[in-house]
Amino acid sequence: MSDNNNTHSQFQTITTDTESREAYILGKPPRIAALPPEERSEEQQQVLDEISMVVVDGVQKPREDLDCLEILIRHSELYLAHLGVGKQFLSGCDLSIRDRELAILRIGWLSQAPFEWGSHVVIAKRNGISAEEIEWVIEGSSAPGWNKHDRATLRAMEELHFDSMITDETWADLAETYSDRELIELTVIAGQYKTVAYMQNSLRLPIPKGKQGLDAR
Repeated sequence: MSDNNNTHSQFQTITTDTESREAYILGKPPRIAALPPEERSEEQQQVLDEISMVVVDGVQKPREDLDCLEILIRHSELYLAHLGVGKQFLSGCDLSIRDRELAILRIGWLSQAPFEWGSHVVIAKRNGISAEEIEWVIEGSSAPGWNKHDRATLRAMEELHFDSMITDETWADLAETYSDRELIELTVIAGQYKTVAYMQNSLRLPIPKGKQGLDAR
């Protein structure tokens, strides 16, 4: 892929039918059943108890996805390792909450991941990202409303999604406002939440009751 202005024309808005996409992912039961209490080891039950609460933006609250956790504790060691990275981004990273959520939302939309998208629309709006900006996320970095910083953030997610590489042009724009630590975090956050999308979609993890998927705004 060439590193020039034509690069960005390749990042087209995802225009799939969200209803069909959600039916494909969520219209059937999870592919792996929840681990029943009687089959859980003492360690698995302890892990489940410990992860049933989550800290998001400095606030501790019960997790709403207990059904999913009861599936994921089948491989509790791997899930704990994965969760550790997620916790770092949700409560301990250098990136601002706004930058973090714009990046996650763009990856979630490009991945057409109902669970991830719906969850992070809620978090984003709670932290000051407007419904209009969420519509711009769907359009992507080409939406006319973005400032240079936000546009570069979304464009980086698009380039990583489609080409697994941030172009020199985009990197230069990012480096104007991001620290070295934040630049490292931005690349890792793309991979972390792409992995979340892979897991949620492919395991067909159910969205918590009352929550929206790809129609969330």
